Amino acid sequence: MKKPLFIFTIISLLMNQSFAQTNVVEIIQWKYCTAKYDCDIQSPQGDLSGNVTFRMQKDSIVWFSVSAIMGIQILKGIITKDSAHVLDVYNQKYYPLSLSDLSSMQELPADLSAIQALIVGNSPTNSLIQYDSTKPNEFIGATPPYLSYGLTIDNNMVSTSRFSDKGKMKRLKISYLDRLTDKEVKLPNQMEWEIQDMKSDLNSLRLKLSLKTARFDSIPSYPFSVPNDYERVSIQKN
Repeated sequence: MKKPLFIFTIISLLMNQSFAQTNVVEIIQWKYCTAKYDCDIQSPQGDLSGNVTFRMQKDSIVWFSVSAIMGIQILKGIITKDSAHVLDVYNQKYYPLSLSDLSSMQELPADLSAIQALIVGNSPTNSLIQYDSTKPNEFIGATPPYLSYGLTIDNNMVSTSRFSDKGKMKRLKISYLDRLTDKEVKLPNQMEWEIQDMKSDLNSLRLKLSLKTARFDSIPSYPFSVPNDYERVSIQKN
């Protein structure tokens, strides 16, 4: 398996903005979230099916695990306000990096709150403007000069988020196909994450996520440790 570049791309294609209730989109309220998804990953290197699990405390931590179809863990990571740590379990490699370094590498800010917003289906910014009066559900994020951000809203909820970096070389589109209606938090029930890299198709991929279970009570632990025999790998700026 190749290096987990899609994890770093997703983390870095986000903006350093706070978000709050706006008059155009409902903000999902939550404190803790544990969610498990069936996942299909399509990439030039090959397709992979399995599951993804998130454990999150709002504005504090994201813990994630990616497993193959037989339950074999292949990726594991933890993201805090200032750093990200990823284990490539399949290849026994460890990737430590600060979010500020990642921001510099991608010429984009990276922010924990924005990452969490996209996972639960919120808008990662309250700086939204309507750019076309003939498209009342379409907005753009006012966040120059870093990236362009587009938002589609249906029934006061985010249905699509679209990003591109400053040079328009990387693009991210997230579609929230439907929402839970029988839970206290309206998590997306189906999501599609499409990453397009204009420099290399090898770094482009699509993730399809289908929610299996979700709960919102306090999370006792976020287990993460680096085995002694793992190779430590530094991600260098291109």
